[in-house]
Amino acid sequence: MSVWLAIILGIVQGLTEFFPVSSSGHLALAGVMGGLHEADLVFDILLHLATLAAILVYFRHDWLQLFRLVFKNEPGDLPRWIPGYLVLATLPAVVVGFSMQDIIASLHNNVAVVGAMLIITGVVLLAGLLIRKQGVAYAEMTWLMAIAMGVAQAFAILPGISRSGSTIMLGVFLGLSRQASARFSFLMAVPVIAGAGVLAVKDLMEVPLADSVNLVVPYSAGCVAAFLSGFLALKFLMRLLNGSRFFYFGFYCLAVGVSAFVWGLLRS
Repeated sequence: MSVWLAIILGIVQGLTEFFPVSSSGHLALAGVMGGLHEADLVFDILLHLATLAAILVYFRHDWLQLFRLVFKNEPGDLPRWIPGYLVLATLPAVVVGFSMQDIIASLHNNVAVVGAMLIITGVVLLAGLLIRKQGVAYAEMTWLMAIAMGVAQAFAILPGISRSGSTIMLGVFLGLSRQASARFSFLMAVPVIAGAGVLAVKDLMEVPLADSVNLVVPYSAGCVAAFLSGFLALKFLMRLLNGSRFFYFGFYCLAVGVSAFVWGLLRS
């Protein structure tokens, strides 16, 4: 992998991880267009770790309060139930991630499947335009909402299903406000992405030394690009949630999804 391709993939990851357009789907399509013949799942997960760092930096006040709540019993403006709800929301992704790892890897370069999943993401986002209710505040979230959003996050492991889009939209459908749903969505992403990152580091340690040295520069460049673009994208997205423009990403997902689906069929 060249440094420039790694940077491009990093920017793609950073921009699409938080916008509801499926970062895994875009990474798969960009990799195929860039000439990658098979998925580099270690690199993909390292890019996710870079955007994880962007989440930690952006929501640093939330994580500081969460630390104080768990270890010092000082909740601040965070509800006391938040640690337990985060655990509940994480469990489905852990189960699905371990049980479907081989299937996910096989689907990653299947352009038609990625396109079909992007179409589903687009339909879900556009359905949000039909919701007129304002939604309840963050403090009124229930444990059933947390589990449901966790299940949505689990199925977003499929390339083309947007993690942020599916979790935020399900929260909104269940009655949460957009801001509250997005806040919990990004908080519950941290343990899942961090866990996948630990596995990626383990896999990276198994790469022969000569090969790993050659990967240091492109991997590092891609991660820096993913962090910077991800932080800016997250900041922009949180502003978009104040209006209905967030749902319009559905048109983009439909357009890319249909194009990818047709392209995939023609390639097969």
